Amino acid sequence: MSEVEALVLHEARLLDEQRYAEWLALFADDAVYWIPTRASQASPHEALSIIYEPKSLLAVRVERLARGEMHVQSPPSRTVHHVSAIEVVGEEARSSLIMAEWRAGPSGEMSRWFAARVTHKLRREANGLRIVLKRVDLIDGEAPHRAIAVPL
Repeated sequence: MSEVEALVLHEARLLDEQRYAEWLALFADDAVYWIPTRASQASPHEALSIIYEPKSLLAVRVERLARGEMHVQSPPSRTVHHVSAIEVVGEEARSSLIMAEWRAGPSGEMSRWFAARVTHKLRREANGLRIVLKRVDLIDGEAPHRAIAVPL
């Protein structure tokens, strides 16, 4: 297994284990986490995005998840990120993702599924490979979505 593949799989494990601070540390300081509404979208300026967050906003999300301040995450979701079909070209990875999310809440239990193609653009830094861009192209990006609190 290549170093790039190992990083992508490690990232999925960190998210499933709710180790969000460690997950955030995988990102370069100038990184962006992007979920566009359209797979053909070349820029976040072409159309609204579901999520477009630089690392500084990701840090706010992580802090809120850690403190339990997101009402949509009370109680916290349990997830399984299933990553497959990883293709590595240099320091870029493309993969398929299925994420299952389950959460018990005041209005009952909720399950939902996400399917996507994911691109990780990486850069080697002094502390190892870091994510510069994580782009998640949902197969139903144009559809309405409830709040996505847990990163895909």
